[in-house]
Amino acid sequence: VGGFGLGGIPETLLNELAEDDFDTARDLTIASLTASVDGFGLGKLFEAGKVKRMISSYVGENKNFEQMFFGGQLEVELTPQGTIAARMYAAGAGIPAFFTPTGASTIYSDGG
Repeated sequence: VGGFGLGGIPETLLNELAEDDFDTARDLTIASLTASVDGFGLGKLFEAGKVKRMISSYVGENKNFEQMFFGGQLEVELTPQGTIAARMYAAGAGIPAFFTPTGASTIYSDGG
């Protein structure tokens, strides 16, 4: 989903998808830098229970998101912003996979 935070998002599209009469939009996977806030943008999709999986770099300001995650209703993949951008580029260019050294040479790469 385009935009950064609350600016530049496709608000009209998100509002329409969140509506109950748009029932075919269910179990969505969303890739966005943020999880928005309650009652606005992506927040409306979380409130409507339409998101199944979220790929994001920051998710800290949305209470419905938090409740869904801790309630086991939402899969979450936290990904650095640069990696999200590279994944979007690769997908658009038809590149099936790429390598990013995120975490290389850290305690996490050694299993810590």
